Amino acid sequence: MNMGYDQFYIEEEYLLSLLKYVRKKHLKIHFLKKYDEGYMFYASTFQRFLWKDMDISLEYIKTIGLMKYFLYFKGLNSVMIIIGFVLGLFVFSHLIFDIKIIGSIPHLNTQIIKTLNKEQINHYSRLRDFEELNDILMSLKNKYKKSVEYLNIYQRGSVFYVEYTNKAKDELEKSDFRNIYAKKDGMIESFDVDSGMIKVKRLDYVKKGDLLIENTLISTDKKSKIIPVKGHVYAYTFNTYQASVKNTGQDQGSVFYELLLKIRSSLPANVEIDKENVLQIDRNRSKITLIMHYTLLEDIAIKKEK
Repeated sequence: MNMGYDQFYIEEEYLLSLLKYVRKKHLKIHFLKKYDEGYMFYASTFQRFLWKDMDISLEYIKTIGLMKYFLYFKGLNSVMIIIGFVLGLFVFSHLIFDIKIIGSIPHLNTQIIKTLNKEQINHYSRLRDFEELNDILMSLKNKYKKSVEYLNIYQRGSVFYVEYTNKAKDELEKSDFRNIYAKKDGMIESFDVDSGMIKVKRLDYVKKGDLLIENTLISTDKKSKIIPVKGHVYAYTFNTYQASVKNTGQDQGSVFYELLLKIRSSLPANVEIDKENVLQIDRNRSKITLIMHYTLLEDIAIKKEK
């Protein structure tokens, strides 16, 4: 962030000397353009003292930006104003001034606020980095997985957000005679079945649409009986997720945790991460993409008509 720029004028015959000096001192000039018999350009106000060492003369024109107003003050007042501004800028860019819960369950909103307070996230506490946000996200997902379908946390400016959607009501009723099928591919890990005939075994690999729990019971005298079906089937599923951000030359560590946070927030709230592996980090001139592979433990049961 640059708080001000000085505008200068230089005669045309000194342009080459100017460019050589800029390269030697690693300076930056902006909006260089022809003006009458010379050139106009802008340079950072904080680099003003560096131009004094140049052999050729520059004609100072004006200052633009916030420094323009600071320079109206002289002596101690100017110093105090600048220090106050810098301190204020630091405070506003590093502290949490508001916490917003985006969700429709009032008592759950209150519980989330209490959980955040235990994590030392409250008004005027410091903003968290991406690594810390990842840890907090996984903690909240685990704590409220029975209540929410989707949950995400993020920071915008000095506001800390928690966003969630309600978990759909369980449609499995005692009078429901529909079979249970696999809603996605996976390897069976365990069962939680109240009623119905289990058609697969633990460690079986099933594909989407395979029958898991059936509503037909065969008695010892070979007679069929239709019974209600109610239960859950948990399996390891294998998934690939990716996320991207614009490539602006950011720190690689920060970018990795930002992308990892985006990916983790897209995972369903009612799954457990068994394995998490980086497949690829792709960087080009326009964006950076992280591709992750997850082995998840989740309920793959879905009710369907036979």
